[in-house]
Amino acid sequence: MSFASPPPPSRHWTFTAAATAVVTPALVWGIDRSYRSMDRCLRDRGLRISDPDLDMPDACSGSSVLLGTLALVAIAYLAATLITGLCVGVWEGRRRRGFGCRRWLVVTVVGLAAPWALVTYAAGYGIGRLFPPPTVSALSTAWADGSDAARRTLEFLSQGGQPDTVPAPGFLTDEPVYLDAQLHYARHYGSTVTYQQTSTVAFGSTAFVTGALLANAVGNASARSRAERLARPQWREHQLTRVVLTPTRTWCHSFGRWLSFDHAGVLEYHLDHHGVVLFFADTEPLRLTGPAAWVHAVLFAYFRFGASALNTVPFLMPLRAATSSAASAATGN
Repeated sequence: MSFASPPPPSRHWTFTAAATAVVTPALVWGIDRSYRSMDRCLRDRGLRISDPDLDMPDACSGSSVLLGTLALVAIAYLAATLITGLCVGVWEGRRRRGFGCRRWLVVTVVGLAAPWALVTYAAGYGIGRLFPPPTVSALSTAWADGSDAARRTLEFLSQGGQPDTVPAPGFLTDEPVYLDAQLHYARHYGSTVTYQQTSTVAFGSTAFVTGALLANAVGNASARSRAERLARPQWREHQLTRVVLTPTRTWCHSFGRWLSFDHAGVLEYHLDHHGVVLFFADTEPLRLTGPAAWVHAVLFAYFRFGASALNTVPFLMPLRAATSSAASAATGN
């Protein structure tokens, strides 16, 4: 298990299969029906579509316009699927994804409904494989390093190890410091937002007065809606800040001052793919996001509940699963 963001699911193949399975037969049926209708209309008047000097009768113009429109739609549809297939093929080939993301059923549906799109996808996939795969960004590397550090820390402490202190330049406290990192900080709470209602006095024609009043009402409704949106509980105070962890507290340097969060006052602790969230009884929830947040989770559990609880604390379950997977892989090798 990795705590970096997982790759997006290949829903585009499911959408493509469903779209082509509907659009292709519909276009073929529509064009065939329009063609037959126009041909029948012309034959009733002793004419043929193949006539070089055909002058379309007014009675058949409706079928002719419909056929021309459907033909243009079919050309656009063909071009769109060709270009999309080529681009997606290059993109997935370069990222070394399996052909069609190994969605063999939907690939078969696409091949039957739009074989030209599958051919261009295959060509693009081959071209993409010729390019070197994209390099892993520094941010992705940091997230992977953070999850690996948390996993190794959990394994070390679970086996009876003792955490090491870390230097905290400029931070003065009576307790030892075990984590000093940069994390994204946010708090969750509502707010009181005021907004100004406007009133309009208009003179003139009825239409002008009505329009002015409607515009004023729309403006007031928009201001009220914006105020309600800003006032509702949400994550606020977003900032990249310094976070220091001691055995009993988490310190956050927020907007020029240090805020202290007592570990004993934490009622809920949650860990997800992006970071951790702490809930308290007497203050707003705290969210810490970043690669070092998972190390914070391990150290928090260690100091709050003890080493014996590291294998039972619910919020560490994802990390325990990652540790077990890594151990199994090492044993297998």
